[in-house]
Amino acid sequence: MKNKAKENIWCIGKIALITLAVYASIRWLVPLFLPFLVAFLLAKLLNPAVEKLERKFKLKRTLWSSLMVGVLTVSLTLLVAFFLKTLGDQIRNVAENLEVYRQQAAQFWEDCCFQMENITGIKATDIQSGVEQRLPEIMEHFQSNLFPAVMNGTITYAKNLFILVGICFVIIISTILILKDYKSIRSSLEHHPIGKISLRVCRRTYAAGGAYIKSQLIILVIISITCVIGLYLSGNEYALLTGCSIGICDAMPFLGTGTVFVPWALFEVIQGKYMLAAIYAAIYTICSLMREILEPKLLGNKLGMPPLTVIVSMYVGLGIYGLWGFALGPLSYILIKEIYLTT
Repeated sequence: MKNKAKENIWCIGKIALITLAVYASIRWLVPLFLPFLVAFLLAKLLNPAVEKLERKFKLKRTLWSSLMVGVLTVSLTLLVAFFLKTLGDQIRNVAENLEVYRQQAAQFWEDCCFQMENITGIKATDIQSGVEQRLPEIMEHFQSNLFPAVMNGTITYAKNLFILVGICFVIIISTILILKDYKSIRSSLEHHPIGKISLRVCRRTYAAGGAYIKSQLIILVIISITCVIGLYLSGNEYALLTGCSIGICDAMPFLGTGTVFVPWALFEVIQGKYMLAAIYAAIYTICSLMREILEPKLLGNKLGMPPLTVIVSMYVGLGIYGLWGFALGPLSYILIKEIYLTT
């Protein structure tokens, strides 16, 4: 009986030590070595293609490694440049049509005032005049608080962008170097006791991470299709573009379909278009229910974790790690479990 109690205490202590080690590693060590972890992951993904080219054309591995990383870098750079150009064109389009949007906003505000008059009985002119009296004070508040914050944020973003460019450069060089000696690095890890444990844990984590991304993509596609169908049935002429955009928003942990559909439904209610408001509310409800049902099921099955464990690990992760806890929570659980079973 005493031996069993000691064994239980030892297991609890072991789990506690592993949990602390995993938390400390993710909190402090992983950010320091993240560029090299990304480089190793990219090298693992590119290695089969490099080996095939090396066998077929009998040229040095360094050449093919540099070429593959270069092609990947150029492709990603062009993609980011296209995104930024598109975003810039849209911002310029908004700036050119600012007067039109101002008139539309004024008309919308007038309609809102009349709707408020119908609901509350307060005259629309009284509401408009009351807001117009407060408008200079509101504008002054924005100028004195918002603009300095934007300027400070711009400087911070510029610094972060410079740091990001440096990190990307480190990742590119590291990926080429790891690809060049990938076989010897892998062999050294496989023949080292700690390396064996690390590789086993990394393989399981890598598989789980791939499953997580795949599951999120499945949910994104299903939510996007649901939004597109719902918007098409509502008569929206931009159903495809809008539905896909809302699907992407839903994949973001800090956004979701409610970020779009809730204000949109309220907007239609204010305009008196109750049927459209009901349709948007119904689409939002369906998408929310689908995510609540699909996410635990898909992630639980793919990760080998019960749905409740997935939800609990995400919730705890958000509390410990912040925004990225929705991914780091399940990752921490997998690492703790694998290290415990391996050691």
